[in-house]
Amino acid sequence: MSERIPRIVVSLPARSAEVARAEAERANAAGADLAEVRLDRWSSAELRNIARLFPSSLPLLATYRSRAEGGEGSDNPSERAALLQGFVAHPFRWVDLELARDMALVPKLPPSERMGRIVSSHMGPATPAAWSERIEQLVALPGDVGKIVVRASVLDALRELIPRLPPPGKAALVAHTVGASGPLLRALARRLGLPFVFASLPAAGGSEPVEPGQIPVDRLRPFLAGDPSAPLFAVAGRPVAHSRSPGLHSAWMRAEGRPGIYVPLEFGTDEELVLSLPYLAAEGFRGINVTQPFKSIAYEAATTASKGAESCGAANCLTFRDGAIEAENTDLVAILRRLDELRANGRWDGRTLGVIGAGGAARATLAAARAMSAEAVVCARRPEAAAALAKEFSATAGRPGEARPLPLVVHATNAGRDGAGPLEVPVGPWVGPGGHVIDWVYDAAEPVVRTAATAAGASYEDGWRLLVYQAAESYALWWGSDPEPSSIADALREGGCAA
Repeated sequence: MSERIPRIVVSLPARSAEVARAEAERANAAGADLAEVRLDRWSSAELRNIARLFPSSLPLLATYRSRAEGGEGSDNPSERAALLQGFVAHPFRWVDLELARDMALVPKLPPSERMGRIVSSHMGPATPAAWSERIEQLVALPGDVGKIVVRASVLDALRELIPRLPPPGKAALVAHTVGASGPLLRALARRLGLPFVFASLPAAGGSEPVEPGQIPVDRLRPFLAGDPSAPLFAVAGRPVAHSRSPGLHSAWMRAEGRPGIYVPLEFGTDEELVLSLPYLAAEGFRGINVTQPFKSIAYEAATTASKGAESCGAANCLTFRDGAIEAENTDLVAILRRLDELRANGRWDGRTLGVIGAGGAARATLAAARAMSAEAVVCARRPEAAAALAKEFSATAGRPGEARPLPLVVHATNAGRDGAGPLEVPVGPWVGPGGHVIDWVYDAAEPVVRTAATAAGASYEDGWRLLVYQAAESYALWWGSDPEPSSIADALREGGCAA
């Protein structure tokens, strides 16, 4: 394992010199080593203001990414050459050149001791053999830092791309991926011996990253600069970009001085997730949270399972330990805790509840109801799925046309999430005035469940509290102790929940 700490380059989303200066200051305060100015994002008029970038709080990298390679700039080599020659007249410390378009410009550039060169290649869909060929081209460039960016699934990044990279310290090559596996190689940058790693601005600023797979610099810096054997964690799902788990775990690790990193990883199929698990363990991952639609396959893929996971027939937390994959269901812990709270404060009588859905969250809720000896009525889009769950969890299968108001309804589908589709099982008929609805969905893009609950005269809570409770339980499994109570209380307040 290389001890070299990669230099962190924060890609600035700014489209003007004024905003870029402010963003560079934020990046500097958060621990960045360089700031990448994406000049292809600037208008022609704004490009005349480049001089206003200097002096800068950080050394700057000038990048003019072509449309062919994922940017907004010209693909024409002569147009690019004219623009790049104008850019390098300014005191940038580095310049990005595209291997396919800009190499004729090299003799006209300032000496490398004044301005370093990153020679990049952003590849579209390509075979692993093509990746190998491009890596060889970039490694053979004398005196430059090569950069290859490919689109890869998590499994292909682990199984095909990483083994093709030169050993740490053997070549100045940056390797990143875009798409589902985007955060993976960035988190592994030190272990892979990469000279640079491209990151986003701090998470708290609200800026959209230039590349969705970039990790916020304030999370990446302490991890890369700390213990090189520090563990990695992830949330696995499809989709997963909405997940707030990385923010929760990162905040708790930072508050307690834990030297880990937590990233989102999206998997395309059950098979890809299962095949990726041994590779993730080998790369230093200690555990992953699993969200929809992979909770059942995660349970099946584990080598051992807790009683909680067994009672649900699903797992949302996998731990890699001594060659084993241990399954737990921290969703069950979360919903049990919340149901206990509602019963204790008189919001629920503890006798009857409804569950809408047939996935992993529904399984955890039904297992909790069974553990509390509460009668559960389960209703799903597919009646046969509801019937199967009712039989498995000693519940009653409900049908929309036979709905009756219940004191508590738990919504356990993805409805409300961006792109999840309509609410196919009506909530209103199952809850009446004075009832209460718990929604496993948090940060809903469309408030369909809230609207239905309110229209029926019921109170409503989203899934933020459940997220915090299950995240705290996962954290305890991986680190051996719960997050500090004050940290949990802060997280609850962040989501508008009373501690």
